[in-house]
Amino acid sequence: MRSTRKAAPVVIAAALLLAWLWVGGCGKEVPPQERLRAAADAAREAGSAHTQVMVAVSPREGERGTSVNAQGDVWVDMNAGKLEARLTALGMELSLRYLEGKAFLRFGGQWYVLEGEIAEGIDEEAVGALAGLLRAAPEIVASAEEVEKTGEKKVGDYDCDIFSVKPDLEAIAALPAVREMGAALGLSEDEVVRYLEEAGPVIEVCVQKDEDVIRRIAVSADIDLAGMGEVAGIPLLPEKARLEISIDFPAYGVEVDVQPPADAKPFSGLF
Repeated sequence: MRSTRKAAPVVIAAALLLAWLWVGGCGKEVPPQERLRAAADAAREAGSAHTQVMVAVSPREGERGTSVNAQGDVWVDMNAGKLEARLTALGMELSLRYLEGKAFLRFGGQWYVLEGEIAEGIDEEAVGALAGLLRAAPEIVASAEEVEKTGEKKVGDYDCDIFSVKPDLEAIAALPAVREMGAALGLSEDEVVRYLEEAGPVIEVCVQKDEDVIRRIAVSADIDLAGMGEVAGIPLLPEKARLEISIDFPAYGVEVDVQPPADAKPFSGLF
């Protein structure tokens, strides 16, 4: 009888462990789409993030044009609608600040305020809308028709699950940030949907394994840049291009202290 009593705590502990494994583990695995939505909600609730961005634009096969790459760090306050970026693009060190609807660019040791047309087809409204898209990135990727776990990957210091996302293009086109971008480019919501359908975006999201936190968003698409990105009469970007974007999120809830530069001059072009 004594031996039975001694064994009781072990039996109870084993039963509790099995119950935990069943209820909290394999028995109730959270579907990928729910995990993606939870991770997007967590990013939005954090309100701000430090991101590491890589962008590559290259001509599609048989197309003429220049490949353009940019990479660097971006600090974005999603609630206040402001950001600061430090990037390398076209062999130049660039800094960008956006706050209170104004964008400021620094290169060659001088700050400029971006007003009017910056390049062919790109004006200050488009720059502001682009900043809005970055702030809305978690919501954009969470607008999904289907989400499938396709593997695992380490992103920075974090072990992550890889989710392949089939985007809900109509839901994305209806998001305020995307509508704003469409308006800046002269596109209706229906035209944005058609543009996205033709682009055929492929989206991959890495979510931290032990916590529903987005650590990487990777997007690739075929885009039409006809009439855009012309500088000094020279087309800087290919008309038919392949776009690849990778955004890492090493930290959330960071302080984003952005101030307008006091000595900014009117911008008259990169060259």
